[in-house]
Amino acid sequence: MSVSPHADLRVEPFSRFGSYLNVVRQDDATYPPSERHGLFLRHNHGTRFYDPLVAAITIDGQPPLSQWDEAVLTLRPAEGGGGMVKIVFDGTQALRLCGEGCSLELSFFPAPGASMYPGAEGGWEINARECRRKVLLRAQSGSLAAETDWQGEVSSHMLARFTPGDDGTWQGALDFYQSTWIPRQPRAFTKCEEEVRAEFARYLAQTLPCDQQWSAMRRRAAYVNWSAVVEPCGLFRRPAMLMSKVWMSQVWSWDHAFNAMALMPGDPQLAWDQMLLMADRQNEHGAFPDAHNDVHEHFNFCKPPIHGWALSHLRAQRPDFFTPERLRQALSWLEPWTRWWLNHRLWEGDGLPVYLHGNDSGWDNSTFFLQGVPVITPDLPTFLIVQCQELADLHTQLGQGHDAQHWRSQAQRLFKLLMSTLWNGRRFIALRMPDKRVVAADTLIEATPLLLGELLPSDVRSTVVARLQRYLTTHGLATEHVDSPHYTPDGYWRGPIWAPSTMLICDGLRRSGEPALAADISQRFVAMCAQSGFAENFNAQTGAPLRDKAYTWTASVALLLANQIAGAPR
Repeated sequence: MSVSPHADLRVEPFSRFGSYLNVVRQDDATYPPSERHGLFLRHNHGTRFYDPLVAAITIDGQPPLSQWDEAVLTLRPAEGGGGMVKIVFDGTQALRLCGEGCSLELSFFPAPGASMYPGAEGGWEINARECRRKVLLRAQSGSLAAETDWQGEVSSHMLARFTPGDDGTWQGALDFYQSTWIPRQPRAFTKCEEEVRAEFARYLAQTLPCDQQWSAMRRRAAYVNWSAVVEPCGLFRRPAMLMSKVWMSQVWSWDHAFNAMALMPGDPQLAWDQMLLMADRQNEHGAFPDAHNDVHEHFNFCKPPIHGWALSHLRAQRPDFFTPERLRQALSWLEPWTRWWLNHRLWEGDGLPVYLHGNDSGWDNSTFFLQGVPVITPDLPTFLIVQCQELADLHTQLGQGHDAQHWRSQAQRLFKLLMSTLWNGRRFIALRMPDKRVVAADTLIEATPLLLGELLPSDVRSTVVARLQRYLTTHGLATEHVDSPHYTPDGYWRGPIWAPSTMLICDGLRRSGEPALAADISQRFVAMCAQSGFAENFNAQTGAPLRDKAYTWTASVALLLANQIAGAPR
């Protein structure tokens, strides 16, 4: 059975839980458009997340046709004539292959230091420096031939060809390792297939339930998220759900929280691991990195402090998981993160913190940032108010009343400043610093204070809700009003529908006494995902998928909203 009738290797990679390897198809229609067309074996190690190719895969010199499900990738000659090749994962760092009636070629891409030479057990080895691994290729039946050269320091041509034996079949193995080959007997193809199918079935069973009409969407979302997880390695001290194995193959420091929320009901430990990925990398000042992978991290930007909001959801989903020890663990990173914003992001003593770049908000190119930075926007104090309230609740549960009161006071202080500084009686605004110029913009960010729920005066809530509906399209909430001069159909945060903004606003509507509108928006978003998949974002007017087409927080939010539509417990 296919994962979904929409499954396409140009959209969703063939991979498995824990592995840094994947197989994709690239052409002019993929994002980003690639000059290299065909079927490729790729990796997700390190900093080259924009084109991490290992080898081109061909049959008889041509990119093959492909059909796949969660366990097995089947390839057939593009020109017909019979024959096929099947590929399955053996664990997370090896592939098992079997062919019938045709050969398979793997053409490895040259790179500085790359080389091909005879390897152990009669195989051939590739020093694939670009993916920080070596690859041992072996044939268990049929034959393996290699073509290579040597340019003194590097091989510029590296091709391996598996060819059938007298019975018309062959079997092969690709094993990736870091430094030292430890002999390992390849497992039977069927054994590997059974293992992968059973693992995915367990994951699917733990995935958030939803109404029957969304069952195909649920299965596809489960595959996107399951296959995006990589095992601990380097800077990843625990299993990490990447944002994607296609393009955005890192962990950004707000994306991970939405994935944790989707995981918590079924697998609380994996969910908690996603939250702790950033805690593991928190610096001495309390800041989280903007993003990191197993090799690289950077603090040039950051992401908004939604973590208190997310943690409140996690605790509501599985209160049994949050022992006093875990509450103290949460405080150990949530308090420094909050203090960082309050101590290091104020503009010359002003009471509200600033963003120094659109990237810091997560809404990278929102029109709130068109007139320059620093900028005070309404979402940032909103998140911090919710986060301070969550800190107060954590301290209260631990019997630490004095600390709880401190954070309640901080929340009250920030709320007063939000209302006195950014509410103009008609809408929430943004101010460019230091001149405090009002930023002219028509962005959905203005509605994020709905997360404060009944803390907002009723007339403010009703006004914000009324303005919010201006952003509503057939498919959900546009991030920039469609009549804005800055609206762009594929404009990133200047129009397209996004999962996180949808989730935050829907939660704000529920908190503000508008459950019917929240359900309506949720229904539109889930229906769009069922039709268009789990893209990074979507054309607000057509629902067409945009940018990276297999994005985990989109799958996670679709699951969360579908579950809420069904009325199932969070």
